[in-house]
Amino acid sequence: MVATAPKSGEAFIRELTQIRQEFQPSAPPSRGTPTREAGTAKMRRALRGGFYNHTFIGEQYLNCPDKTVRRKQLQKVMDEGGQIHFGGPVVSHITLAKWEGNAYGVTDDEIERLSLEDIDAEMLVYQGWRTAVCRHEHFTTAIGTSYVGEGGTYLRVVKEPEQVAKEMDELRERFVSWGVEDLDKAMANALEHNVADEDHGQFSETVLREDCNTPELQDRFRFNYLLRWHSFKNLF
Repeated sequence: MVATAPKSGEAFIRELTQIRQEFQPSAPPSRGTPTREAGTAKMRRALRGGFYNHTFIGEQYLNCPDKTVRRKQLQKVMDEGGQIHFGGPVVSHITLAKWEGNAYGVTDDEIERLSLEDIDAEMLVYQGWRTAVCRHEHFTTAIGTSYVGEGGTYLRVVKEPEQVAKEMDELRERFVSWGVEDLDKAMANALEHNVADEDHGQFSETVLREDCNTPELQDRFRFNYLLRWHSFKNLF
């Protein structure tokens, strides 16, 4: 049953935070895995079928009629696709993922082969669902779905900056111990996502606080937010 009055923006964010804590009682590490073998397996799965090509980002942009929000979403498209295409310094997130895969021992030839393979069936269903949500739901739900992952990074960087910095140092030390030669490329994906996801996570929170402002919109987002958490917890 839909509520007769919307929650205030702050109250709605508090509710979403409580849901986050139910699914994720303690914050996961910013990036990386404890062993190289685990990291290799994770990266192989992530690189299969071009998973890092986040097509839903473009759907979020196309679905948004608000010019101010749309402009911010366009910046996010540029961040994900690579600022270097627009005169900026950062490569695409797909390239960052390939560099990280190299650091875990996945070769360029294997990355190319993996990109041409079919993704896992459950990931195909998940990707199809999320793309459909971003294409057809109200723009607050479409953009708000990113609050699960990017929002978590944003909250951690704000609330636990020392711990996040410590985890980055530990990840770099692991790469050194594994004999990784290009440490800058090895660390680029983790470091860039801490920066970009902080910005993108704050953006999605702002959209939810300011624009998801009717009982119907809040109820619809709540439904998809829970679905996103269930998939996020079981697939990643």
